[in-house]
Amino acid sequence: MNFSPDPFSEGLSFEDHLPCEIESRVELPSLAERVRLNDRNFSLLKTHALEDYQRRDIDYELEGIASEIERIDQKMNLITELLCDLLSAEAQIPTPRPLAISMAGLQLRPASGEVYHEGDWVILNLFLIQGVPRPLKLVATVVPTQDKALAAPESSTQPLTFSFVDLSDGASSLLGRLVFRHHRREVALKRAQSGEADVAP
Repeated sequence: MNFSPDPFSEGLSFEDHLPCEIESRVELPSLAERVRLNDRNFSLLKTHALEDYQRRDIDYELEGIASEIERIDQKMNLITELLCDLLSAEAQIPTPRPLAISMAGLQLRPASGEVYHEGDWVILNLFLIQGVPRPLKLVATVVPTQDKALAAPESSTQPLTFSFVDLSDGASSLLGRLVFRHHRREVALKRAQSGEADVAP
């Protein structure tokens, strides 16, 4: 069983508002279940990574084929979006909430009735892709909150810090790339906002 006692001590993280539901577990899920969840998470993270795929320049001779593939891709995207809309209408997706994510864990402030203690086992149902009613299901344990990765007023409720447990190499790698991309965008946005403030009259 592998997890970090301080998942925000190293590496990058980013903040966002995402639907996340905490599913309590009396004990650590079985190895077989953890393997299944890792496979599921790897597939979903791979799909998320494809959203940031940059189309490369196409050779002149292949432009016709590329155009046809793009046309089919647009139709498939529309079908996927319609299916997601249909499923979203039936699914009970929780309200987005502020949270911080690193490649090793997640931090959020507990909602009313969410009481967890160090060492508790949970599965975090994190809806990562907007409009897709299929969450990441991350096995995690509650660890002490060392530093507040999640920005908030001092009067706010103490955040809960969860450390991912036995995340597979494939899922960990893709999650690390996702965190890096979002962190980079977060930094760029803050710099742009800072620049706008500097030039404001």
